[in-house]
Amino acid sequence: MSQNQEREKHRRTPRRRWTIWHKVGAALAALAIAAAALWFIPTGYTAYAPGITGYLPSMVRVRGAHPSPRGRLLMVAIYVLPANALLYLWAHVSDTYQLVPTAAVLPDMSMAQFVKVSLAQMRGSQEDAEVAGERAAGLPARVSVKPGLLVLGVLKNSSARRILTAGSTILKVNGHAVTLASEPRLMRRYHVGERVSVEARVSGRLKTFPVTLMHIAGDPSPAIGVEVTTPVRYIIPRPVTFSVHNIGGPSAGMMFSLEIYEQITGKNLARGRVVAGTGEITPTGQVLPIGGIAEKVITVHRAGATVFLCPQANYAKAVATARAHGYHLTIFPVTSLHQAIADLSRPS
Repeated sequence: MSQNQEREKHRRTPRRRWTIWHKVGAALAALAIAAAALWFIPTGYTAYAPGITGYLPSMVRVRGAHPSPRGRLLMVAIYVLPANALLYLWAHVSDTYQLVPTAAVLPDMSMAQFVKVSLAQMRGSQEDAEVAGERAAGLPARVSVKPGLLVLGVLKNSSARRILTAGSTILKVNGHAVTLASEPRLMRRYHVGERVSVEARVSGRLKTFPVTLMHIAGDPSPAIGVEVTTPVRYIIPRPVTFSVHNIGGPSAGMMFSLEIYEQITGKNLARGRVVAGTGEITPTGQVLPIGGIAEKVITVHRAGATVFLCPQANYAKAVATARAHGYHLTIFPVTSLHQAIADLSRPS
């Protein structure tokens, strides 16, 4: 090769190298633009994604009690996200995301309203957990039922949305006292589009106002358009302080109850293990099924849990998820707080 040819070779090589990097850069830029575009395209789906765990001794404190330092009790929460087009595509290639039609997750609600209802459910689960945990520990905790319907959230199409808020209490409809048991029977007297008079306590003040009844998918009766529950007063012998931020839903209830029980009795339920769990709790200690169990199994495995408590109704799905991913989790199906305590107390 002549000197001129050698010099020509060195002159051309950098140009080829820069051409390759230009192509790579252009491809990455195109992908970034496509991803950005997909990010803003809605799909009508909501995604359940693996989330976080919470160390219960730092979240729950019973007055005068001390958390056990031996082992770890964890609650688990998943992410519930509006699925844009990018997340929708990713969910089809990843087995850690679940897509659910938004209409099934947020019936007649905006995401902001859903968040408010979810946070209200979390507060309710804490109160239910206080009663269940203290009763299991032998204390006279109880629930006193109050009249009316406690509003958890107001649907976006409800004509009452400018008056009722979460925390309001509906007392009467057209002069008839209403409860959670009597409401379906009472509402069947009317029809969609009819105006009725509603009496409610809003921010401590009694108000009477007209409401146009609406139709809610899946409900044969006309409706005011609110999510409601029974208003109650909780009698708690040992005050409990919760430190829970930006986590919603009722599914941490069982694990809150276990932490309260452990702190009051001084029993060591974890016994050196990392124990996670999920399940809605009732004041009487019944454990109810929850959603997103597959994503919760993934979450607790990532957190290092070796034992997982879940509602009986979610057990088969939890076991199938653990097996599909090759996780070594001991999973207990539970129907009550007492059963969960007994399962954790079994000899290893």
